[in-house]
Parts: sequence; C-alpha cells; structure tokens
Amino acid sequence: MRIKKFTASNYAIALRQIKQELGEDALILSTRSIKPSTPIAGRKEATRVEITAAVQYSDPVIETPSPVFPEQEVKSLPEKGDAELKSLIFNLLSQTDQARSLGLQSHQFDTYSHMVERGLDEKLASKILQRALEDNSKQIAGNGNEPVINLMKKVIPCKGEIDLNGFGPKMVAFVGPTGVGKTTTVAKIAADYALRREHKVALVSLDTYRLGAIDQLRIYGEIMEIPFEVAGGKEDLRRIVARHSDKDLILIDTTGRSHQDKDHSRQLKDIFDAVGGVEIHLVLSVTAQEKLFTATYHQFSPIGVDRVLFTKLDEGLSFGSLFNFSVRNRLPMSYFTSGQRVPEDLEVARPERVISLIFN
Repeated sequence: MRIKKFTASNYAIALRQIKQELGEDALILSTRSIKPSTPIAGRKEATRVEITAAVQYSDPVIETPSPVFPEQEVKSLPEKGDAELKSLIFNLLSQTDQARSLGLQSHQFDTYSHMVERGLDEKLASKILQRALEDNSKQIAGNGNEPVINLMKKVIPCKGEIDLNGFGPKMVAFVGPTGVGKTTTVAKIAADYALRREHKVALVSLDTYRLGAIDQLRIYGEIMEIPFEVAGGKEDLRRIVARHSDKDLILIDTTGRSHQDKDHSRQLKDIFDAVGGVEIHLVLSVTAQEKLFTATYHQFSPIGVDRVLFTKLDEGLSFGSLFNFSVRNRLPMSYFTSGQRVPEDLEVARPERVISLIFN
C-alpha cells in the first residue's frame, strides 16, 4: 500500500492531485486544515488543506487520467469547514469510490443510498450492508436486497400486542408528548380487546388538564359499554384499580407534556409506583423529528419504558427513524396506528411492516 499526503489551497485541488497521482482507486484516510504559522510582519499567509490518501497495488502504479476541473470552478469553490468537507469529497468521488469509502461493494451503493434517503442513519445503514455481505460472502449484484432485509428483520425489536396476565388486571399506561394521539390509541386498543376479543376492559384517564381528552375517552367508553374513570393522583388510581380487580385489562391515558418537562415523568412514576406492575408504552408520532424521539425517551426513562408505539403512519414521509430509534435503544415496538378509525386503524408492530415502510 502506498500512502501519501497532499497539500493544496483548497480541497478540490487536493482531490484532483490525488486522482492524478494515485488513480481512481485511492482512498481518503484523513483530512485537516492547516492554519498559517505566525505571519511575518506585513505578510498574510492563507489557510491550506491536507488530505492523506492511500492506494493498494501489486503492480507499478500507472497514472490514470482524471477529470480536470475548469480552473475558474476550482477557484470559485469556497474553503470548506470540517462539517462540509466529507460531503464535498463524497460527492466528487465516483460511485465506486463512495461505496469503497464506506466499506461496501459497488453493487451495494444503490441500496445504501435508498436506505439513507428513507431516513436510516448512515452508520447503521453501512454496518448492516457490511454485515450482510459478511454473512453472504457469495452475494452478487443479482441477489437484490434479500440478505439485507433478512438481517434487518432479525435486529428490529418487536414484542407485539399486549399480553394479559391471566390473573388479575393487566395495567398498561400510555405516555408521550401532546398531540401524538394517545387518547385515540387507547380507544383503539380498548375496542380491540373489549369488542373483538371479548375481554373485560376498564379505561382510566390521568389527564386532568384537558377536559376534551376526558370527554373523548368517556364517550368511547359509553359507546363500547366499558367503564371509564378519572384519577387525580396515586390514591385515586389505587382505589380505581382495586374497584376493577375483576378486569382483564386496565388502560391508562396520561397528559401530554413537552419533553423538557422533567417533573411530569417524576409525578407519573410516583403514581405508577403506588399501584405497581404498570407496563409503560411510549407513544411517538412518525411525523416528529428523530431528535424528539430521543429527547422524549430520555424524559420518560425514569418511569421505565417497556415498549414504543408509533402513530400517524399515514402522515409519515420517512420511516428509517423508526428503525434507528428502536434498534439503538433496544426498545421493542408494540403497535402502529395510521388514522382516526376505531379500532380499524391499529396494527400490531412486526419487522416485516417496518421493512415494507422503508423499502417500498
């Protein structure tokens, strides 16, 4: 392997030098900006850049012609900061070079691009493709995405629907930001278990801040002919749970709060600890940014989040964030919702469904 450092006034010129001397197979190992040394009085030195590149070869290096950037275009390229540097170099490389720089085969690059466009984290996407290639050493371009999809199915954590205890009521609470559809989701799950499965279900609301949410859940309870209660605190919830000890499932709706409200999660923890054994489902909307997923999860983590439930699939545009979030946090998915109909717009989360959202 031959390794060499190239310096120039900007990255575009340095990259052109690398291609001219080392050829199209050269790999970028590192980059940095070289700040001017202590200037001589009356003289100002310009910042330069340095790129370390390498090429693996067994025969003598043969210089290969490379595209030459028009001088005016090179001069017009602004000096790039470190954040923009990788993007600049990546875009200037050929597709084969881009794939190689990620540790991928050239035939994998289209799949990688598609995954990233659909919201998958770049590092996760490249790791998945590298592992798929290792597990399928005989993979060729004609094999398609099947090895990648099979690997993704294995790592997507899904526990599916709520498992009842079989003895006493199973208590499940739904927490999350305001506006993600917690109350409607509670009604959908209640309808599924009470009407379709004919289990004994009770509805409880801890949302004493929004009268609209209480009225909404009360109406759902009346339609389905299942009891509805409002709990103002832990003593209320303790009495309600005791009153409905004959039920199979108690579904608890909570107040939506900003992810910055840390007191809210502490209050909920105090309430749930009073009754014990509450399964917590974090409700998130796929229309939100992935950063909000993480911030909300950290907000409610003191409670002990057991599963994540994603809503508004019908409004989402990019679904890679579902994969990123659940895989990084090893938080199993339970349900997906995709509309306002009760209970039709509810589905049990399965790896196959996540794959279809990303690849279709």
